Amino acid sequence: MNNDEIIPFRSMFVIPYLQLDVSDWSNKKKKLLELMGKCNFTNQNSILESSFYDADNSKNHNDLVESIFEEELNKAKKSFGFNYYSIKYSWFQEQTKNMFHPLHDHGENNIMMSSVCYIDYDPSEHSPTQFISPFVDSFTFSHLNFMPQVNEGTIIFFPSNVLHQTLPSPSDKPRKIISFNMELG
Repeated sequence: MNNDEIIPFRSMFVIPYLQLDVSDWSNKKKKLLELMGKCNFTNQNSILESSFYDADNSKNHNDLVESIFEEELNKAKKSFGFNYYSIKYSWFQEQTKNMFHPLHDHGENNIMMSSVCYIDYDPSEHSPTQFISPFVDSFTFSHLNFMPQVNEGTIIFFPSNVLHQTLPSPSDKPRKIISFNMELG
């Protein structure tokens, strides 16, 4: 063995996530924006957020979200090795200048995965969701962050207990997303 030889190390822990380009994006974007237009938004900690309900808050639309993202949800189910999925809660968010979403997770009972889909998103003006590692780096002893490269029509599935946030928006141009929590089994 050569003393100068570099032996690659392995990782003990991995946090899985799945990033997809939504199929038939122009059609699905139109449906999402129509549904978003039926929502009432409230200012929640420097972000406009709406529960995903119709105008009179009488009907939950998780079934519509499932139908819009059926292909992507089936890919996620297969990729993560589960037999079924069920969306438990979904909502829209809109950010404009100086708006942000503080650090949080979605680690609720029976919620295993969360998702974010970028509806109106300009990579030259907006930033993606920033994910924070649940453990510190072994060499720097700091939490690592991960910001995926995304575009309009990107959907990301990630474990609900992973901390994440959005940074303050520098743009007057709206950044719109739909997000949902789901159970997989």
